[in-house]
Amino acid sequence: MTFLGLKEEAEKAKVVILPAPYDGTTSYVPGTRFGPRRILEASPYLEFYDEETKKEIYKKVPFLTLPEPELPLAPEEALQVLEQLLAPYLERGLFPVTLGGEHTVSLAPLRGLKKYFPRLVVIQIDAHTDLRDQYQGTPYSHACVMRRVYDLGIRIFPVGIRALSQEEAWFISSQGLEVFWAREVLKDPQGVARTILKKIGGAPIYVTIDLDGLDPSEVPGVGTPEPGGLKWYDLLDFLKVVSQAKVVGFDVVELLPLPHEHRSEFLAARLVYKFLSYLFS
Repeated sequence: MTFLGLKEEAEKAKVVILPAPYDGTTSYVPGTRFGPRRILEASPYLEFYDEETKKEIYKKVPFLTLPEPELPLAPEEALQVLEQLLAPYLERGLFPVTLGGEHTVSLAPLRGLKKYFPRLVVIQIDAHTDLRDQYQGTPYSHACVMRRVYDLGIRIFPVGIRALSQEEAWFISSQGLEVFWAREVLKDPQGVARTILKKIGGAPIYVTIDLDGLDPSEVPGVGTPEPGGLKWYDLLDFLKVVSQAKVVGFDVVELLPLPHEHRSEFLAARLVYKFLSYLFS
């Protein structure tokens, strides 16, 4: 199974797509382990021509879709497997796109990229800050992923946030972190993006997109559908500005496929292709 359903040639690839079917720490509704497969299944039904960039971007930047791995239940072991799978392609300089799976899987490409980009920063599009130190007995819960990213010495810029715990609020205050709340982003997504890029100052960027950053009216297929999120064109306006900077990888995570309802996986597939079109056109 490949992204867009196309025949791929590994030696020509410029983009590597890693399915990460993991939801071992899911705390509410499980099933995000099926997300990567559903995204790949939906992708051949996209229009390959992008109306904004006027490109069929797969012709310019060939893709390589890795086989879906079997992952251990323990989160740290699962992350090690994903990191090892991605390592040879990062060494070749391919651009990584990870399909989740729960948000924990973002740590695998970030650990790998940090070795090549010591000044790496993360733009996190999400409903939640994911800054707990531990949750349900593990520091590698999906609710802790950005805390672990911060522990790697990576600056984080949370965008679209509208739900957090008191522990996370204290951490944000104590560390002087800046949060770009959903209500701010909805007013001016491009302005918020320009503000963030100015603060980043040219450092390489990884973008992690938790689909619950979008409003549930756009993506009902997520585990924790928080109201008040970004709409499709808000997110695209934000990403168009970000794509002008040095983006070195991204992921789309937390898709929870729903029975008899396919718009969430189709949107996720379209989002992956749309962002690639912005980045490489």
